[in-house]
Amino acid sequence: MKSILIPAMSGRAPHPLQSPSRNKRLPGWLMLSLVLFAPIAASTTVSPVDGLGAEQMSVRELMRLDTEHALNVAKNRRHADGGTRADIDGGASYAAGGVLRLVAIYGVGKKLLAQVMVGAQPYVYMYGQALPVGMRVSPSAYMLRGISGSCVQLERKDEAHTLCLHPSSWAEK
Repeated sequence: MKSILIPAMSGRAPHPLQSPSRNKRLPGWLMLSLVLFAPIAASTTVSPVDGLGAEQMSVRELMRLDTEHALNVAKNRRHADGGTRADIDGGASYAAGGVLRLVAIYGVGKKLLAQVMVGAQPYVYMYGQALPVGMRVSPSAYMLRGISGSCVQLERKDEAHTLCLHPSSWAEK
């Protein structure tokens, strides 16, 4: 067995049980175990992820997936139409459906999405963005003015609409 010599510190009195002439040595097996296991012990930090933190991560991940899905649907719809509706007909078909209906509100806090049906066409509005996902500015487009509680405020030209989810519709699903 090899041992490693550790020099004595100068200016200090030796321990009373040790002779001053004796070198301080650590056994080889102890030094080897320190070298091998010190990095492992240092890297194994405890990462406290409680149930709430994991649940919040799940909500964030679901919101991200919902947003990606809405963006993909809007892109596919735009490509299927041969371009954006605003490019083709000035956005007239966007508001031509007539009946407005709030389908759902997703999200938490200020990260909200509202799904609105204009006639038979679904649109997704994001909190803080006036136009639905994938749409360009158009005079006939409904602009989002706010999402609060279970209601959405939309506006177009001089018309203002407040669409709300009613608890009676929740029981039907």
